[in-house]
Amino acid sequence: MGNAKLTEELECVWPARFGSWAERAPDSKTLCRSLREVQWRLRPPTVDDVREVIREAGRNGTPLWPVSRGCNWGYGSHLPARDGSVVLDLGGLDAIGDLDRPSLSVRIEPGVTQAELHEFLGRNAPDLAMNVTGSGAGTSVLGNALERGIGYSGEKDRDLYALEVILPDGSSAGPADGRHHKSRTHPAGLSTDSLFFQSNLGVVVGARLRLRIRQEAEDAVVLQGHFGAVIATLKRAYDEQLVVNPAHVAGPGRTRRLGFGLLRTLWRRDPTAEEVTRCFPEQTSFNGLVPLYGRRTVVNAAWREIRRIADGGVRLSRVNSRTLETAARWLGRVGARHKAARLRALRPILAFSWGEPSEAGLASLDGFSGGDPDLASRGAIYGNAVTAVDSGAAERAAGIVRGRWKDCAFTWIILDSRCMLTIYTLHFDDADSPAAQGAQASIAQELRTAGFPPYRLDINTRAAPESGEITRRLKAAFDPLGLVAPGHYES
Repeated sequence: MGNAKLTEELECVWPARFGSWAERAPDSKTLCRSLREVQWRLRPPTVDDVREVIREAGRNGTPLWPVSRGCNWGYGSHLPARDGSVVLDLGGLDAIGDLDRPSLSVRIEPGVTQAELHEFLGRNAPDLAMNVTGSGAGTSVLGNALERGIGYSGEKDRDLYALEVILPDGSSAGPADGRHHKSRTHPAGLSTDSLFFQSNLGVVVGARLRLRIRQEAEDAVVLQGHFGAVIATLKRAYDEQLVVNPAHVAGPGRTRRLGFGLLRTLWRRDPTAEEVTRCFPEQTSFNGLVPLYGRRTVVNAAWREIRRIADGGVRLSRVNSRTLETAARWLGRVGARHKAARLRALRPILAFSWGEPSEAGLASLDGFSGGDPDLASRGAIYGNAVTAVDSGAAERAAGIVRGRWKDCAFTWIILDSRCMLTIYTLHFDDADSPAAQGAQASIAQELRTAGFPPYRLDINTRAAPESGEITRRLKAAFDPLGLVAPGHYES
């Protein structure tokens, strides 16, 4: 009876204190089909309001689950790692400001989306570009970087610095005058930023984001062929420093799904299997995409060298925004309808290379026709594994996934000459959700055992036990009450 009374009292706290922006938790359906008990979702409009929520949570012992916009598709979206948490939605903190040209940086808050930042730069600094990901135009720039997302011009966590954090006791941590300059990632002395990437030690409410200067040439290089040949070609290109940006390589299963989704978006109807095959004949091969930036003469020289070192079984092409539009118009005029449709459908994918966000990266999701991916008719769980840039190791990692779940798709991201990520998706009908969840748990453990650890975790996967002691000590020091995202990134 006492517990029921306490629960009832706590239920009254949030609407009483924060009634104007406290709401009952919305439909908890997510793309990965995980379920949690969530009673309240709070969307504070200011940083000071976030601080008050944290202090109130400390007074009544309610755990909080901070989300930037709740768009962590396939990894849990807006759901907490444990039942009973209040979702702290930071989407209302959406300020963009203090664009500092000398340091090529801008301050952003958690609610700033890729589309909003892209539009801001278009209005205020069209010569500058952002590092975009394929996670969707409406996803948080800051949230993705804190999860160490991978953009098309680099790893997102390397873009982010000077973090502004509210700690679980309501105090603040952040850049200090006289110790931190906008042009340098680290301050004099201890740098605390790394404590708040992929952790649950505080709530990040702002940070500076690095931008880049748009170049005379911004080309997208496309590679097609067998997996080993594509990876070997890219490895040589990284070794010889011809390529410095991440390369994305899609497997046939991903390419088939992507082709279907892109044509559906272009034509606003479901294409037939024959139409997908005619527009995307490369759907049976492995397809890589990597950007080249710089002076036109330099990019042309790098392109010639990449062609020279390419494996004999790899087909190479390159495109940019100008040549793509010209080619699509010409193909349309000469009656090559399917080839023209292919280029127009692919444009938003290729445009990631030159910094244009879109929803095109979500087109490979089964049962998704736009809008909210969490409401797709079929579920999807994302997972990942780290390997060296070695096709054999990557194939072994993929084999573990296929051994547990047949309906899967893969993308490989090469970060540099040393490191490659295997990104896999388990596709399933809702009725098969328990089996898919069980398969993912087994896959994650088998990958670790085989020497292929993850680079990020979903809400159902704990950190490895080996990291438990240092994590426990930090959590005890920063958050002794366990208020912020309990269960996430903890063993």
